[in-house]
Amino acid sequence: MKRLALIAMTTIALSAHAEFVAQDTAPSTNHPVSTVREAKTEFGDDAHIVLEGYITGTAGTINPEEYFFKDDTDTIKVEINPDVWRGQKVTPQTKVRIAGEVDINRFNNTREIEVRRLDIVE
Repeated sequence: MKRLALIAMTTIALSAHAEFVAQDTAPSTNHPVSTVREAKTEFGDDAHIVLEGYITGTAGTINPEEYFFKDDTDTIKVEINPDVWRGQKVTPQTKVRIAGEVDINRFNNTREIEVRRLDIVE
């Protein structure tokens, strides 16, 4: 009986651990794709957004995690932390899909995107 209880407890513990490990904490890119122009005019602070386009280069600011992102409608500054890259090699010619949150700077009323997920579009 003790053996059966030990097996049951081990099975429950392992399945709970497997479920925790399998969770993806990055935001979903299944939301409708918006445009940069919409991000600049229609989305509020902290709104979740998905964009497709190109990272054209660094923003040239003191923050090395800031880049410019461009689609067919406009360009916006994005902040991409090192872990978001996940080892992907991206050039200005690589089309990407980014998911993140709109960040409105109340001081100068500018917007940027805090990128939480970046995927290369094939």
